[in-house]
Amino acid sequence: MLTLVGWIDGLTASGVLIFGLLFGFFFIYKSKKTSAKILLALGLANLFAGLVFLGVFLDFVTVLITGVNIDNTYGLVGILSYIWLAPVIITAIYIGVKLLVPKFKWVILSLFVVLSILFEVIIFLYPFAAFNFGYPPSPGELLIDYNIIILSIAGILMALFLLSTIILLGFGFLMKAFQSTGVLKKKFLLLSLGAIFFCVFGLLEGLTEPGLMLIFVRIGYLISFWFMYYGLKD
Repeated sequence: MLTLVGWIDGLTASGVLIFGLLFGFFFIYKSKKTSAKILLALGLANLFAGLVFLGVFLDFVTVLITGVNIDNTYGLVGILSYIWLAPVIITAIYIGVKLLVPKFKWVILSLFVVLSILFEVIIFLYPFAAFNFGYPPSPGELLIDYNIIILSIAGILMALFLLSTIILLGFGFLMKAFQSTGVLKKKFLLLSLGAIFFCVFGLLEGLTEPGLMLIFVRIGYLISFWFMYYGLKD
């Protein structure tokens, strides 16, 4: 039977996944109605960001149905979650370069696509070299924990992805906010906060172990979706 920490881990992960999908489909719907292509990119980014919690969610559902954790013999919990990180970063970088440096859009995107393919290959082929897995003392008491190994190739790539996103989107949009006035200033500030929240809480998610802190980490992760939406909706 799941402990309190197990329930918190499972319910908060399920909430982020569900709301990420709902926000994503909503933004895609809004993009169709307004013909705003950048909202389509935001919608896809939110879908992928929600799916980053797929591994935890499936482990949670498996425990609820069977009473034991999902079979992680091949590192499935980590793979099912982090497989979505690269698409999140690519769509987020697309939003940033389209708004900030459109002339270099395809050059920058091509670089991140290559790095993303490398990241995906590594976590598929060598999941136990990319993640530290923590298993519950008794099956079904807690969910399987997985933290990325920072000094591994996958960990270095993840750090590069998040650092690039903070620099390009977080600080880039913040500079735009300082250079703008009125409504435009507010929108760039919201976009900056959205990018910073996503990266900071995404990093905490990858480094922290399950516990009460996860509630705040995952709420912060959800707030980043709203900041990005209100920065782009008009």
